[in-house]
Amino acid sequence: MAVYKIRCEVMSIAGDKEKCIGAAKMKKGEKFIFEARTPEGMCVRAFNAIFPSAFAMRYSDKMPWEKGEGYADVTCPDGDIVVRLTRAKDDEVHI
Repeated sequence: MAVYKIRCEVMSIAGDKEKCIGAAKMKKGEKFIFEARTPEGMCVRAFNAIFPSAFAMRYSDKMPWEKGEGYADVTCPDGDIVVRLTRAKDDEVHI
């Protein structure tokens, strides 16, 4: 079974704002890596939103709800940001 690192990138913020309204003030284009620990600097609300999908993607090659070339877009419960999740192998991880 493959174990992937999951690249998490803030794709959009509602109203074309520079920062989200959450406590961590995440920015468009900001990237995080999800693996064995909570990504440092990621807002806890956004983390709770991405966790189920990121965890499933980490341990599988394909999930039925993925879009396009193996990615999933997840919206924060605030409805403020969209985070794109994609699989990355060790040699592909760039933040």
